[in-house]
Amino acid sequence: MERSVESLGSDVARLLALAERRLGKVVDRALGVLSTSSAQRPVLEALWERGERTPAELAKEAQVEGPPMSRMLRRMEAAGLIKRRDDPNDKRRRLISVTTKGERLRDVLPGVADGVVARALERLEPDRRTRLREDLQALMAVLEDARR
Repeated sequence: MERSVESLGSDVARLLALAERRLGKVVDRALGVLSTSSAQRPVLEALWERGERTPAELAKEAQVEGPPMSRMLRRMEAAGLIKRRDDPNDKRRRLISVTTKGERLRDVLPGVADGVVARALERLEPDRRTRLREDLQALMAVLEDARR
């Protein structure tokens, strides 16, 4: 018996979300030796690309709000990846910048996630890897069209 598109859609959405969470856990395990995590990557990327930012700007760019962002910045500061200073134009604000240690991750961090995915893909047959990429590209195109 053929499944409905709605039922299949539910399964695909659930599996994509599950795959994203599992990938995040595996990547975070690999990133642990670098004193960082996949959740911190958007913060570091914002600092690398745009320089010093306020916590509010980083929260908006990384799509992390309030207390979770504050906790993340505290962890990143404790790990020596970022530093904070008072804004000379507004003593109520703090400015966040990347440290030398955080800057050194610029060339390493993207390769860690790519390496994790590459090692997982090696366990699939070549034809299946190709189909997976093509199917994901097709799904992304359809979702992009639906977004408009």
